[in-house]
Amino acid sequence: MKTDTNEEISFTNCYAGIYLNKKEGAIALDFKSQEIVLYLNTSLYQAFAWLLQNAHDCKELMNFVNWDVDPTMVSKNSLIEIHGPEHSVCLVCIPGHERVQLNFEIGISVDLKFTDFKGLVDLVSEAQDDLEWRRNLLQWTLKKDVSEHHKKDRNIS
Repeated sequence: MKTDTNEEISFTNCYAGIYLNKKEGAIALDFKSQEIVLYLNTSLYQAFAWLLQNAHDCKELMNFVNWDVDPTMVSKNSLIEIHGPEHSVCLVCIPGHERVQLNFEIGISVDLKFTDFKGLVDLVSEAQDDLEWRRNLLQWTLKKDVSEHHKKDRNIS
C-alpha cells in the first residue's frame, strides 16, 4: 500500500515497509518480522533495489521462495548467492533452511523467511515502479553528484 504526504512516501505490506523522507533524502527499511529498521542513503538503497530485482529474476531462487520446488527436498549443501554492486549488499540462500540472508556493508545481516523475503521483493518492485518515488531518488542523486563535483572543483583551485 502506498501512502504519500508532503513529508514522506511509504510503501508497506504485512512483511515490510519502506519510507522515503522527501526532505532528508533518507530511506528507512522496516523488516517487520525481525523488528529491525535500517536507514539507508540513496546509493545503498539503489544497490539493495538492484539486488532484489536480480533475485526476482533468478529462477532457481524464486522457485524455492514461491515453493514451486520444495526446499526440504534439496541437498543440505545447496547454496544460492547473489552479490550487489561492489558487495554493498549481498544475498545468501540455503534452500534447505527456508531462509534468505541479506548482508549489508554497514555490518548488518537480516535473516528472512521465504514469505518475508517474497513480501519485501514485491514491495520494492512496487516502489521502483512508482514515478514519484523514482523522481525523488533521482533528484537526490543529482544534488549529491552536483555538490560532490563542486567540492572537487574547489579542491583543485
